[in-house]
This record gives sequence, structure tokens and C-alpha cells, in this order.
Amino acid sequence: MKSDNMSVATRVVKNSSLLLFASIINNIMSFILTLFTARYLGTYNFGLISSANSLVGVFGIFCDLGLSTYAIREVSRNNELTDFYFGTTLVFRILFTVITFIVYALFVINSNFTQEGINVMILFGIYMIFNSFVLFFYSLFQSNENMQYQTIGNAIYSISVLLIILIMIFDNCNVTIVAAGYPIAMFLSLLYSLYITVKYYPRFKLCRKPKFIKKLFIKGIPFGITAVFTSIYFWIALIVLTFLSGSVAVGLFSSSQKLLLVVAAIFTLLSNAVFPVMSELFTVDKEKLAHLFHKLLKFMLMIGLPMAIGCFIFDTEIINIIYGAEYLEGAITLSILIWAGVFMLLSGMCSTLLGSINKQFTVTKIAAIGAIVSIILNCILISLYSYIGASISTVFTEFIILFMMMSVISRTEFKLPVKKAVLPVIQIIIASLIMGVCLILLNQPFLVSFPLAIIIYVIALFVTRAINKEDREIILDMINQLRNKI
Repeated sequence: MKSDNMSVATRVVKNSSLLLFASIINNIMSFILTLFTARYLGTYNFGLISSANSLVGVFGIFCDLGLSTYAIREVSRNNELTDFYFGTTLVFRILFTVITFIVYALFVINSNFTQEGINVMILFGIYMIFNSFVLFFYSLFQSNENMQYQTIGNAIYSISVLLIILIMIFDNCNVTIVAAGYPIAMFLSLLYSLYITVKYYPRFKLCRKPKFIKKLFIKGIPFGITAVFTSIYFWIALIVLTFLSGSVAVGLFSSSQKLLLVVAAIFTLLSNAVFPVMSELFTVDKEKLAHLFHKLLKFMLMIGLPMAIGCFIFDTEIINIIYGAEYLEGAITLSILIWAGVFMLLSGMCSTLLGSINKQFTVTKIAAIGAIVSIILNCILISLYSYIGASISTVFTEFIILFMMMSVISRTEFKLPVKKAVLPVIQIIIASLIMGVCLILLNQPFLVSFPLAIIIYVIALFVTRAINKEDREIILDMINQLRNKI
């Protein structure tokens, strides 16, 4: 049984190692980009870019409506279905993307934005079109577990957007020209993805059978609706802030939320790697699937908790280092929002499991409740406390989502065994607290404390035995996989 579990872990490591490498590159590029753009643009224009990004984050979901996610699940179980599933979903992707862009453009033009704001929004709408098709090709790569192509595509975008916008900044361009850098970089990634698809994948075929198309929509739409609700409760705070508090408040809030996106990137990376494996295991070995899910929850907590404690202690220093003194007023949002990141990592893995075991309707219901809670809380709290209220709303919403998902899973065969789970959770909490206390007592600047925190936390994990023998084998396997790829 142990060797079987290790083989499953190895598959996940194989899928995630390249994506992890790409995620590291992408986050480094994103960090440098944010460092320059936030300081160059200032709170107002940076808030304008963030507002545009949040709007396309919500509208962009309608470009697919979950069909590609369903295709990933089915093709991962039978690769011979690749041509029909992705050929058919591509046709609908094109149709949905065109309609979405038209609706988005009409919404922007008829909103109370300045002409400069409209220009920025439309440029991000073009970015949304290119991104829609890039994500389609990424779904194709994920379904066949060819993560290396997605890795290169991500790297092309992150490196090119950084270089393009840095050139624009050094040329002293305005916010509209800077915004144009995003769709240009995404177009380059799209060209690469299209090239790989044409060269290495079977020619797409459109299935015109009504029964197939009906099944595609019935099974896929719940994934899409879930994505819509998830986007709403993730982006709604920025959208409500845009209309109630203005671009400066958006800039202060988004400075911290962009750091939260790093957490979201970690989850997306693991979800992309794990979802095909989970979908297959559900049909062949549910015991292995349960073990994999429990192990991943442990790793998510192991990553999220110390990160939250560290950001809580050094919130002001982190904001000052990345964004500068102009954004210090919003440092408190980081110390609040980072706890949403912990809940997000855990609930995200629960969502991936539920999707892989054909419970996408349940996830849709939970996401709908989360969206409603988020809208109500944001409208109330933002009107009272502006960006601080938005932060509180985000944390509470993510907690509610996690609670509901864990409640659903507790009624399945994949439920977390409470007696076995308590000890690892306590061990991770103790290790994280040891790290936090040591950082407070050492009282060193963030740049000095960061490497110390990693060393202290790793030692604390071994001392508390939070990392067991199987965990060590998985970590060593991952290191070897990364070493071989590099």
C-alpha cells in the first residue's frame, strides 16, 4: 500500500514539478513587475489597472463556462477522446469569447469611467480574449499531463510582460500604454501554445451529435457556474471598491491582494497537476485517492500557516519594500487578507477533490452561497470601512467556503479521519508558532528574518515530527524530479 501511495505521489510530483518551476519564475517576474508598476503608476493608476484586472477576472469566466474543465476530467480518463472533446469545446469557446467581449465592452463604455479608464479597460478586454484561448490550450496540455508545455507558455508570458512594461516605464509612457503590454505578452504565449498544439496533438474534430453536446453542457456547466461564483467572491471586493471608494482605495487594497494571488497561484499550480490524477483514481482506486487528498491537505496547511504568521508580523515592512511609502496606509489589509490565503489553500484542494468525484453540482452550490455572502458583506463593510472592510469580508467568505466543503466531504468516503488528523494539525501549529515567536524575539528586519524563518520552521517541523517518513520521501522525490528537469 505504501509503495502504491508513493507511485501516486510521484505522478503528482511529476506533474507539479515543472509547474512549480514555472510558478517560481512567474512569481519572481510578477514581483519585479509589481515592484516597478506600483511605484511608477502610483495608487490611483495602479488601482485603475487592478480594477481592469478584476473586471476581466469575472467576465473571463464566461468565455468557457466549465466545458474545458469537464473535458480535462474525461480526457484524463481516456486520451483517445482528445480530438472530439477539445474540438467541440473550441467551437463553443470561440462563440462564448466573442459574446463575452461584446458584453464586457458595452458594460465598460456605459459605466462611469474616464476616457483613460475606458481605454485601459478595453485593452484588458483584448487581454481577456487572448487569455481565454491560452487557457483552452493549457486545459488540453493538462488533460494529457504534458505540463512542460504550460510551463513554457507561462514563462513566455511572465518574462515578456515584464520586459515590455519595463521598456514602457523607462520610456515614461502613460497608464494606457502600460496597460497595452499585458495583451501583447499574452498574444506571444498564445502563439506558442497554438504552435505546440498543431505540432504534437491530433487534429481537432467537431462532434455534431446532439447527445454528446447535451452531455458536454450538462456535465460542464456546473464547473463553469462554480468558476463564475468563485470569481465573484474573489474579485467582487475590488469591483465594489471601484464604485464605492474609488481607484486610490482599490490601489491600497490590491497591493495586498496581489500578494494573496501568489497563494492562489500555488493552489492553481497544484490543482492543475492533481485534478487529472484525482479524476483517474476515482475510477480505479478510491483508497489511493483518499490518501492523496489527506496528504495534500496537510501540505497546504504546512505551507499556508507559517506564511500567514510571517506576513502578519512583517506586514508594514513587506508593503514598504514592494510598493513604497505611498502604500503603507494599506499595510493592515495584508495582515488581514493573508488569513484568507490559508483558508483558500485548504478549500481549493477540497474543491478539486469534489470536482474529480463528480460532485461539481455541490461545489457550484457552495460557490453560489460564497458569492452571495461576499456580495452582501462587501456592500456593507466597504461602505463602513472601505478597503479594511473588503479585507475582513474576504477572510470571512473564504472561511465559510472551507467550512461548507469540509462538511460535505465529511459525509463521503474521503472524509478526514479526525483522530489521525488532530496530531499533524497540532504539530504544524506548534512549528509555526515556534517560528513566529523566534522572529519576534530576534527582532530583525524582514529581509534578514525571511531566510531565518525558513530555517527555523523546517527545524521545528522535524522537532515536532510534523514531517513523517513518507513526507520526507515525497519531498526528496520532488527535489530529485526538479533536479532532473533543471
